[in-house]
Amino acid sequence: MGAYGRDSFDSLAQKKIAIEMFYTGWPTNRVADFPVDACNVIVQKQSIPHITWEPWTSGSPYPLDGIVTGSYDSYIINYAAATKRWAKPLFIRVGHEMNGDWYPWAGKNNGGATTTGFGDPMKPDGPERFVSAYRRIHHLFDSVGVRNVSWIWCPNNFATPYESWNQPESYYPGDDVVDWIGIDGYNWGKSQTWSGWTSFYDTFKEIYSRFSSSAKPLMIAEFASTELGGDKSLWIRDVFLYTKLLFPRIKALTWFNINKETDWRINSSGNALSAYQAGIADSYFLSNVPATAVSQMTAAGLRGFLVEHAYPNPFNGQVIISFTAPAAEPVDLAIVNLQGQVVYSLKTVGTGNQSRLRWNGTWNDGRPARSGSYFARIRSASGDITQKLLYLK
Repeated sequence: MGAYGRDSFDSLAQKKIAIEMFYTGWPTNRVADFPVDACNVIVQKQSIPHITWEPWTSGSPYPLDGIVTGSYDSYIINYAAATKRWAKPLFIRVGHEMNGDWYPWAGKNNGGATTTGFGDPMKPDGPERFVSAYRRIHHLFDSVGVRNVSWIWCPNNFATPYESWNQPESYYPGDDVVDWIGIDGYNWGKSQTWSGWTSFYDTFKEIYSRFSSSAKPLMIAEFASTELGGDKSLWIRDVFLYTKLLFPRIKALTWFNINKETDWRINSSGNALSAYQAGIADSYFLSNVPATAVSQMTAAGLRGFLVEHAYPNPFNGQVIISFTAPAAEPVDLAIVNLQGQVVYSLKTVGTGNQSRLRWNGTWNDGRPARSGSYFARIRSASGDITQKLLYLK
């Protein structure tokens, strides 16, 4: 977890932060400014620093051209050298939310959908420039021999503009330069003229589904909810419930704890704070991450593990979930209701071939389950996948 005002956040949450995120921008004088003091304070509190490194660069005719053409190489190399000298594990998230339109490094502001101004004429120039800039930064760190950084690539949960060229996949710079996939998203509620209340599930379901099959570990690198337009305490309750049940590939969360465009803080109300304290108290959410584990916290991946869509869905008799898992690998099925209760569970063993799991709408003790939404969680050593079910009587 991360936040503004570290000590006050720890006190409010009643739990220590495991990962602390903060922002730094690229200076106009291009003098390397690795935040040694800030990182030292975080490490002294036995947490891992997460630097959101914002490339407020200049270039012609587009901001990212300054990186792509090498005019920032000296700054990046010197920053990398300072990072290497610091020598402790940390995260760096560079160029986040590039599929929006509000930052100078966004694809929209670097050529957008045009295809004639940069690189491959079959690819949109905006995403291509971002990928080129991101890879150059990473490779310059490699040239210095930096080994203590875990790199976070982080799109926003929705694209602005929402066009095919601006979808997050267009910006993915490659497995060789990404250690973690981050996703950002906010429930703006009615705090803005253009926004409406969005549940935690709906905020992240689409972008999570895009990357949940990746072998890279996932984190929600930045998120929060307003109070305006709904029940923030219930929204927060769902954060902790659904992260475990629906988004098991998420391995880290960073709450944006500030009163800015709206009051994003966990203590914007007594009910919100109580919900956060109750949720974070769950031992599932760690308050310590071993420093040596930063680069090792990789997801199990989906090697040889495949789960097909449940069918029929919605259903009123029996639902079938087909899966393939390596031979002799234990596979667990759990049917969970919206209250987080395990209604039905089953253990089986993979055969290396396609097998089927069935649920007929009853609890383990034979009681009929109510109509409504449920979640089927299929878990093995090779993967962990959750699907939403709708049971109709």
